[in-house]
Amino acid sequence: MKRKSVIIDQVYDVEGHLWDVREIRESRHGFDLLFGSPDSHLGVYRGGLPRLIATQSLIEFWDANRTKHDGILFDLPAGRSTLKRIRRRFGFNYLDNLSEFWKERLDDLETLSAREFARRHNVNVQVVFDTRPKILGRRARQIGWWRTPERLEILRSKLSLREVGEHLSISISQAHRLRRQALHETVLV
Repeated sequence: MKRKSVIIDQVYDVEGHLWDVREIRESRHGFDLLFGSPDSHLGVYRGGLPRLIATQSLIEFWDANRTKHDGILFDLPAGRSTLKRIRRRFGFNYLDNLSEFWKERLDDLETLSAREFARRHNVNVQVVFDTRPKILGRRARQIGWWRTPERLEILRSKLSLREVGEHLSISISQAHRLRRQALHETVLV
């Protein structure tokens, strides 16, 4: 018995090829996955199971989420092998994309605090804390870095510990410790 499959619609994929759409699956990311076969020009179905069509919305979704590693890349209503095959075909590779992401932002990684970097590049701050030493190596500030007149003024000011931490790009606990030392040194002088 010959299998018949109804053509629902026709669409062009991102490469400009016309496809017969045979199945539509809703995703929770605001677009549908389309499955079908290349246009037969004769209206005759060539057989086989419908294949995932590389639509513009699918490629844009993967492009926007290149460096996410929380399962979102494969959180679509299709088999993992099917998704991997299309991703590979269009040059999506999580490790390559992640490496490129960090290379492009190396200057910011060296100069900005972890929180500023996370805010600017929409990355989880813990990921920045974990990644920075892997890329830049372990770094520590110069001994006594906080003893400059400008930094001592901030430490001795009436600013909250949170504000001091933000000004000096340090944690609240480090701001507390350094403020205590700065005030203690004022008393000794």
